Amino acid sequence: MNCYDALSKEELLEKLKLSEQAKIKYVNKYLEQEEKWNILRLLLAKISHEFKTPLNSIIGFSDLLLARLDDEKELEFVNNISISSRHMLDLIQDLLDLTRSQYKPLELNYEFFSAKDVILDIIRSYPNVCFDYTLLDVDIEADIKRFRQLIYNLTSNAVKFNSSNGHIKIITYIEDGFNFEITDSGDGIDESSYGIIFEFFSQTNKDVVKRQMGSGIGLALCKSIVEAHNGSISVESKLGYGSTFKFCLPLKSSR
Repeated sequence: MNCYDALSKEELLEKLKLSEQAKIKYVNKYLEQEEKWNILRLLLAKISHEFKTPLNSIIGFSDLLLARLDDEKELEFVNNISISSRHMLDLIQDLLDLTRSQYKPLELNYEFFSAKDVILDIIRSYPNVCFDYTLLDVDIEADIKRFRQLIYNLTSNAVKFNSSNGHIKIITYIEDGFNFEITDSGDGIDESSYGIIFEFFSQTNKDVVKRQMGSGIGLALCKSIVEAHNGSISVESKLGYGSTFKFCLPLKSSR
């Protein structure tokens, strides 16, 4: 006997009517949400054009001034302008990518490439940071642009929150796929925050995040990139002892 057998005819009709009303309510809610996403997409497209163009000009002219100035104080000021502008440009791009991933899957262009070469390129872009690394020389099939973005965001995050005299450790290995781990010696994350660390705009330690210009976007984008590749990402941390971020990607696409 199903759940409707014990109902009278009138009760059954009323229940079906309510079910129909629930369907209409659900569809209306879906259409409303879709309209909001379309408005947000148009807004972000506008931001992309209006903000990124002048920022690229600021960065370009800052770099020209850095090549011409001799005064140490002036060089410091202009360098701060360049660094802040680049940070804002990266932030805008991350926001655009993350927002797109919320309403449709990230588009991936698969190709085989050396994961080690990509990681080394990013490590070398931080000449003043001490890295201890052991990198496996292996080719993987993934979207190289998104993979680079993933490694850059995790490395940038580790550099931001690392202690001033600590090393950043990176290892890669094969275990059910390609595994990457990066460990910093920063303030760490409370275990109760593990569930939100990869959420949009999450901030687990607001004082540290504010000090290091954290936005809560980079890690959420990392999760979107990893999951688009059918992989997994996680964090292990202890307050006062730093954090380890890990991800695993399939060695080959399952297309």
